[in-house]
Order: sequence, then C-alpha cells, then structure tokens
Amino acid sequence: MSIVAVFTLSALGHVHPTLPIVAELVRRGHRVVYYCGEAVRQKIEATGAEWRAVPWDFTPVERAPRPRLSAYALEQARCAETLLPQLLKELQDLNPACVMVDFMCFWGRIVARTLQLPTVNLSSSFALGPGVLPPRPVLMALDLAGAPLQGAREVLAVRRTTQRLSRQYRQADLRTQFDLLSMDGDDVLVCTARAFQPHAERFGERFQFVGPSVAPRAREATTDLPRLDERPLVYVSLGTVFNHKLDFFRECVHAFADGQYQVILSVGQSTDPAALGPLPPHMHARAYVPQLDVLARAAVFITHAGMNSVSEAMAHEVPVVAVPQAADQFTIAQRVAALGVGRNLLPFQRRARHLRAATDALVADAAVRSRCRALRQAFEQAGGPTRAAAVIEARMAGQA
Repeated sequence: MSIVAVFTLSALGHVHPTLPIVAELVRRGHRVVYYCGEAVRQKIEATGAEWRAVPWDFTPVERAPRPRLSAYALEQARCAETLLPQLLKELQDLNPACVMVDFMCFWGRIVARTLQLPTVNLSSSFALGPGVLPPRPVLMALDLAGAPLQGAREVLAVRRTTQRLSRQYRQADLRTQFDLLSMDGDDVLVCTARAFQPHAERFGERFQFVGPSVAPRAREATTDLPRLDERPLVYVSLGTVFNHKLDFFRECVHAFADGQYQVILSVGQSTDPAALGPLPPHMHARAYVPQLDVLARAAVFITHAGMNSVSEAMAHEVPVVAVPQAADQFTIAQRVAALGVGRNLLPFQRRARHLRAATDALVADAAVRSRCRALRQAFEQAGGPTRAAAVIEARMAGQA
C-alpha cells in the first residue's frame, strides 16, 4: 500500500473531478490523505479517503457578487503563509509516495516542491498553454472590471506575499493572479479528451488527457424532479459560483413563457426562487436540482460553460447554450461552438430573444446530437478515473 496526498480547493468544480480518481486509488489498496475544507468533508470521506482540514475560509472571495481571481490569489497566498509550516511538518511525517495537487492550489504546490515529492497535477479544465486562454491583458481587464483600484492593490499584495514565500520555500513568486494557474508537475492529468482540448497538438507526453471525471451524487438519487410531460425540457443553471444573477434568470423566464418548452431553473443558494415571481405550470425554479437526473431528460442545457457542466451535458448528449461568466468558461464556450455541440452567446446576447433563438436552433438541428454523441465517445475512450489512477501508480513506481 502506498500513500497519496491530495491538495485541492473546496469549490465543488475542483473537488468533484478528484472524487472518482480518489475512490479508484482507494479501491486499488492505496491510502489517500486528502487536504481540503470542512464543507466537502463528507464527499471526501465517502470515497474511503482520510480527510484532513485546511482551516481557511475562502467563502467571502468565492461568493463575492463578482468574484475576482486577484482576490482569490491573495487569499491563497495568505493561506499558504499561515498554514505551510504545519502542512510541511505533516507531509514529512506522512511521507507520501506521490502528491496529487489541483492546478490552482498554491499551498499544495509549495508543499510538493519544497519536499521534492513526485507530483501529479490535476486540471479540472483544459491544459493551459499558449493560445488556450485569451491574452493576459484581456484577462486582466476582465478580472479587474468594476473594481480596478481594489484589484490592483490585490495584485501588488499577491506579489509582496509570494516574494516572502519564495525566499523561504521552493516556489517562484506570483507576478500576477494568473500565475496561480499552473501546469507544473511530473504529470498533468487533464479532465477532458484531446478532441475537446484547444491546440491539443502543442501538449506533449507529460499531459495525460484522461477525460471527464464525473462523480455520482448521492443526494441526487433521493431528490425528486418536478412533474414533467413530453415537451422538450430546457435546463438552466449557472453553477455554484455565478448563480446570483436574478436578471439573467428573469430573461430565461421571458424567453420560454409561451409554453413550447418545459423549463427547470436551478438558481442556487444565492437567489430566492420566489424572487422570480409566480411561474407558469411549465416552469420550475429550485435552489437545487439533481443535475445529472435533469440532464438525462433535457433537450438543451443553458449553462455558464464550466468544464464539469459541459462534460456532464456531453455525457448525456445534450447540446448547450453557453453563457460564460469568467476565466476558462469563455474558452470552453468557444470550443463548444467550434465543435458544433452548442451555441456561444456573447455578453450582449444574454437577452430573452437570443436565448430563445439559440435554443430553437439547437432543437431543430438534427445533426447536433450526433456531434454530442461523438464527443461523448471521445470522453469515454480517454480512460477516465481508471486511467488517471494508473498514471498516479506509474509515477509512484517511478515508471512515468
């Protein structure tokens, strides 16, 4: 039995892809020690892994009305400065054969580098490299829009804090918040297929495209769906971070008011479904719905284009109307449109008429489901958690 240490963020979009991989490692007889926040403890322990606390609250920056990567990078740097002495001591005592670290987990990266442990990086999105994301000036403008002075102060604080860390540990300082996104590691597990990766030819053998790592949700099995009939179902969700946009959900209500479609809106914990007012019988607004169960019935998915959401849509061969909100979501949405498995709506196209036109076009396109099916097959052939666990075992054995 070997020991694998895991470091990731508590955000569900980062935790969920790790769970099937961790469960597979445990099934193969390895001990997995997983460092993360209290909010996801039960999910982690359900895999058979041992949970250890990262006692730092990122909720204020994650749940901000407009999340900024600059604020998140600064909070990670402060977390690292506070927790690293204890984490390094624990990892020295644990002596893992390998560390799996999320591509955005700054403190986990420092632990692995400082102790010079074999490291497998896990990217829950695309492999990052030239041409994958928009140019840095564009990203910076998008990240700091609405609060440029506060964002600039955060970037300067990130530099100062990480400069102190780089003098003490094996870690280069972060010059901008985008240096938080790292493809370091002996291997990089990318949770998509090469067929979906932009510029896939630019990534060599160190990058293992293992396909989506989708965990079953125990809660979904016990949550009832609204009563549905034979009309096509449109499912609307902006994920767990960007779901506070009441105006967008109202546009969706207007778009589908005529009753041609059934509609389920998952508005999250930040929005009161009652704030949408009385809804017609063919529309249902919930704080939470069982996404995988809903996608099994859906004709179209209107989504923020997070990688997990798009992957789950393709697993059910459901085309998407992408309304990206931040970061890699714009690239994912562009890829969706380029491959013909959905439509990408630009920020000025988020009105009811655009949402309805995009949905009608996808429902009427007989070939779109075939393209979704081809991408689903590419995802399945990538190997998933089984292949990811095999890569980690090879790294532990020194047989990369």
